[in-house]
Amino acid sequence: MKNLKTLLLPAFVLLAGAGSAFATHLEKNDNLAIIRGYVFREGEIPECVNSLKDCDTSGSFTCTADIGMGSEDLYQLNGTVCPNKLTHTQPN
Repeated sequence: MKNLKTLLLPAFVLLAGAGSAFATHLEKNDNLAIIRGYVFREGEIPECVNSLKDCDTSGSFTCTADIGMGSEDLYQLNGTVCPNKLTHTQPN
């Protein structure tokens, strides 16, 4: 019985630690909101053009895409306007 306890206790501690790390990692990823990015083109109709690229909202890199006029910053669509610049956790 003593040998069983000495074998199971380290295994339990190892599994509990791995489970905690996994749960913490999942919680951090839940904070990411995936949003479709739009290119703002003043004077065009519509001014906000769908880039077909998704950005997240918790990064420090500006989300960009090339949809025909070189690399352009992407914005969040709000109705018919796109005022908010999007960010990404990884550089494009």
